[in-house]
Amino acid sequence: ILYGAEAKLQLLPCKGFSGFASYSYIVGNAWFPVTGGLFLGDDAINPTTGHFPDSQDQRNTVRARVRYQVAPRLWIAVGADYNTGLPFQPDLTPQQYATEYGQVLVNHLNFNRDRISPYFTENASVGADLYQHEKRSLRFQADAQNLSNELEVIDFGGLFSGNALGPSRQYTFRLVTTF
Repeated sequence: ILYGAEAKLQLLPCKGFSGFASYSYIVGNAWFPVTGGLFLGDDAINPTTGHFPDSQDQRNTVRARVRYQVAPRLWIAVGADYNTGLPFQPDLTPQQYATEYGQVLVNHLNFNRDRISPYFTENASVGADLYQHEKRSLRFQADAQNLSNELEVIDFGGLFSGNALGPSRQYTFRLVTTF
């Protein structure tokens, strides 16, 4: 069962500025008894009552981006993302996880709440329309993501998804043409 809310504010172009801010809140629960699956071993237990957070239980997500049109063919933008972290079900001690995955990753897990620690990333972009005539155009865009180079632990120990880490600081350059 999933429930939550989403909201988005959008700033229409005004004096060269545009942008948006969005917020989402989602709670997800899986209820026992679990049906289907494969329960192996003598210690396999399938409770008949209760619930646990499912893999989509991302409580708070905030995203924002502001763009400024510097000149008719040149723009810059900055943005940020904040995520409160998904749940995980530890079956090892923090020390055992550190041995297997490294202390750096384990530092991003909150074993008191059984959730991945929140993370915040910043992004920046610049774009230029190099050529524009009738239906033909040439546009260049450069993006920098995760400027602070923060480790993003997106998912940890998911039954079907395993571990998912966001990319470290990365730069992307695009040259797009239409004709």
